[in-house]
Amino acid sequence: MRRRSLAAALALLVIGVEGAFYHPGQWNQNARLAATVAFVEPGTPYTGTFRIDGLKDGTRLFTGDWARSQGAFYSNKAPGVSLLGVPPYFLLYYVERLAGIDPTTVSVTQTNAYLLNLGLSVFWNVVAAMALLRRLPRLGLHSERGAAVAAIVYSFATLVLPFGCSTWGHTTAAAFILLGTLDAADSSRDRSVVAGVWFGLAALTEYLAALSLVAGAIFLLAGSRRFQRLLKFSLGAAPPVAALLVFQRLAFGSYFTTATSLSNPVFLQPGKAVGLFGVAHPENLVRMLLAPGRGLFWQAPVLLFAAFGVVTWYRSGRRAVLALAVGNITAYALSLSAVDAYEGGLTTSMRYMIVTLPFFCILLPNLESFVFPKIFVLVLAVSAANMFVLAATSTMYASFYPLSQFAYPDFLRGRVAFSPPLAGIGVHGPAAGFVAAAVFAILLGWLLRKPLARESYERV
Repeated sequence: MRRRSLAAALALLVIGVEGAFYHPGQWNQNARLAATVAFVEPGTPYTGTFRIDGLKDGTRLFTGDWARSQGAFYSNKAPGVSLLGVPPYFLLYYVERLAGIDPTTVSVTQTNAYLLNLGLSVFWNVVAAMALLRRLPRLGLHSERGAAVAAIVYSFATLVLPFGCSTWGHTTAAAFILLGTLDAADSSRDRSVVAGVWFGLAALTEYLAALSLVAGAIFLLAGSRRFQRLLKFSLGAAPPVAALLVFQRLAFGSYFTTATSLSNPVFLQPGKAVGLFGVAHPENLVRMLLAPGRGLFWQAPVLLFAAFGVVTWYRSGRRAVLALAVGNITAYALSLSAVDAYEGGLTTSMRYMIVTLPFFCILLPNLESFVFPKIFVLVLAVSAANMFVLAATSTMYASFYPLSQFAYPDFLRGRVAFSPPLAGIGVHGPAAGFVAAAVFAILLGWLLRKPLARESYERV
């Protein structure tokens, strides 16, 4: 019952924060949702297609994140989120029509974008948190309390929290990667099939997540019953990968032409692979991780404790899973350092690194490894405060120091991005923001009380 209470509270707090705040769509989110809207809405030249020609320059879902092919325009993102959005938007559209509501107005479109995000981002963030909580102990990768800490860190002290307040796609891909990793770590052949499905869905959702798909296959080759498990893994990955290839063939004329490679020319650099990737750049790598203001460890310093986990895991003999986690983080970091816009464009954070967060959190050691666990609690609290303030305000501040220059000052002034349902009933201003922060702090403290209690530590 205690485990169930913790799981329920964790899920409700994720839904509460990411449902209470909402960041209106910018180019990235609008491009993904425009493809969904174009496919569903009847009576247009784009019905049944994912062409965004009729939406990209309008007021509903304006975007410059387009890919041009054969005179038509598409989202320049991997199609996973757009595809997943079709069933819920189909239901929303026709229910609203029956109720006499026009879904094509700007205001209703924004409300629908919020509702879609609950299913496309928030739902999968809850699934990922539950998977960490339940699966890590079963796989022998953490104690139950260690798994609780990992789930809490992932959900509330990393970029998953603020970027779950809008349909970016990064947190959805990260959830798929996490689920695939946990299934790959299982020795069952049937789990290998499911792992392939999750990794395939991650690649369908974010092109760069194909790195995890390849890493998962290599991981299986290094274990027992390698060829049987790899075959099962390949069978699981085949449907989502085939969906991606078929989509690209229909939209771009080739199975292997990505949407990114046909992007708006302002995003592409001649001479680079798909117009983006060059040679890994050490200075970019350092800035991505450590730069004051926007660096991953600067905004979420609790992730630094994964370094202690590397040592612990190596000594404990869990070296295959350790290699999978470290290999994924390294591959993503080096790949992104080769991109000029490694920082993710005009956003507050290193959003492209969100797909590495499952591995950082899995690597977190049990707190019994620390002489001073209060230091961990303090650093976790700082990370959670940073993430909460970004969730409550915006992930689109164009600044090298978004937290100190914009997010915290805006929050203190009451410029809080409450969701359409809350804004519609008059929730706004600094008082409402402080109440939300106090509730968040109290519930987060309650969640952490048992897992962090010194007398409750367990050895794996």
